[in-house]
Formats: sequence, C-alpha cells, structure tokens
Amino acid sequence: MKKMYWISLSYFITGLIAGLVNHEIVYWTHFTGESMMSVVHPHAILLGGFVFLLMPLFLKSFALEKQKSFRRFLWLYNIGLIMTLVFMIARGMSQLLMKPFPSFLDHMVGGFAGIGHIILTIGLGFLFHALLKSVDERSK
Repeated sequence: MKKMYWISLSYFITGLIAGLVNHEIVYWTHFTGESMMSVVHPHAILLGGFVFLLMPLFLKSFALEKQKSFRRFLWLYNIGLIMTLVFMIARGMSQLLMKPFPSFLDHMVGGFAGIGHIILTIGLGFLFHALLKSVDERSK
C-alpha cells in the first residue's frame, strides 16, 4: 500500500513541475498560443496522482494485490502513463520554444504518445478485470 502512495507522490510532483515549467516558459517567451505542455500538468496529476492516491482504498476493500491482473495493471498503466507524459512534454516543449519538429519526427512523437495512451487503456482494462475477479471471490 505504501508503494501506491509513493507512486502517487511522484506523479503529483511531476505534474506540479510540469505546470511550473509551462508557466515560466510561457511567461518568459510571451507565448500566446496553445501548447501540449499545458495539458501535461492535469494528465500527470489526475491520471497518475489521483488514481494511485485512491488505489489503497481499492486494495483495502478488495484483495486486489492477490490478482495477477492487478500486477499487470501496475506495470502497463505506469509504462503507458510515463510514455504518454514524455512524448507530450517533448511536443509541448517544441511548441513553447517555437522549435518545430521535422515532419517525420512530429508524426513519430504523436504516434508514440498515442501508443502510450493505448497501453494506459489496456492497463485500465487489467484493473477492471482484477476488480471484477476480487468482487466475485468476495461474494462466494
């Protein structure tokens, strides 16, 4: 359970740093448009911080840690979220600093961020599977 709090804290810190970096770069460069960096902050805090802050409640209510699919959720969800955040930061920084990627690199960054979202979604599927299995086991 303590691991969930540490994971949550690391995503909260990442989100806060992303928000601070976004704010400072926008302030110093007088950037006026939309950038991907502005959505990194809520992605990290909501999809990382809050999900893992609530996870101990699920662990206490349901015996999730006994489920094999919960371990898969932990790995896939974290890999997907980190991958998504890294490529969103890469795109956002290029937008804020007005240094556009070459066309092939732009498509690659977008594709990898999309793959990160897909991995994240598969991880959520494993979480729901673990929840359903543990509810079935409790109701027996």
